[in-house]
Amino acid sequence: MIIRYDNSRIQTLPAGEFSVVNPRVIHSVTAFQNRALVLQIPDTVLEKYIPEHHLIEFYVNMHPDTPVEITKLERLKKIFMDMYIVYDIRPDAYLLKFNSLLYDLLYTLVHSYSVKIPVKDMEKRKKSIGKVKEIMVYIEKNHSVKLTVEDIAEKFGYNPDYISRLFKKHIGLTMIQYLYEIRLSGIIRDLQETELHIHEIFERHGCTNYKYAMQLFKSRFGCTPKEKQKEFRKQNNI
Repeated sequence: MIIRYDNSRIQTLPAGEFSVVNPRVIHSVTAFQNRALVLQIPDTVLEKYIPEHHLIEFYVNMHPDTPVEITKLERLKKIFMDMYIVYDIRPDAYLLKFNSLLYDLLYTLVHSYSVKIPVKDMEKRKKSIGKVKEIMVYIEKNHSVKLTVEDIAEKFGYNPDYISRLFKKHIGLTMIQYLYEIRLSGIIRDLQETELHIHEIFERHGCTNYKYAMQLFKSRFGCTPKEKQKEFRKQNNI
């Protein structure tokens, strides 16, 4: 899994690693075939237990170089995996244990992996983030129709060059690259969950340039859509 953050930082996650994505941080995910655990913690939870949580950000180094930091990281991973096990098995009163682990996780993050952000920096960041988030939502909602940078710029009242630079700066992808990330996600989901013909699936997600979309698919998943569809059908039969 590859995660691109709004400061142009790119993080590649191999098996056994994780990323902490802070609230209000714009990011995009490029996921190859994998199994991943995702834990989303609502702002309401942070507000209740962490004063001025909006001025805190968490950073976890996946490759610590001291015994103390290595031990801390392994403990953090264990808490997370224990949460998964409890939620998966669901013994009697499992929510009590799950919540206690969640609080332990947050406590560890605050005390071992948090930094304070100056108020003026936070306000400045909010303005740029708001613009880019609107564009991302628009692209996601309209990914099935033909979209160009000029179309998106006109929609939001920006110059095409300006909006392109703004998006690239925060996401690390061009708007067209991001558009195709959304389209590929939809295609792989439909290959797994529907019986539609591959051409129908591609058209359903706006991939009228079939040749280009096919190249992207092969590059991402290492096989053709037909081969991937067969793989999913075999899994579902099992």
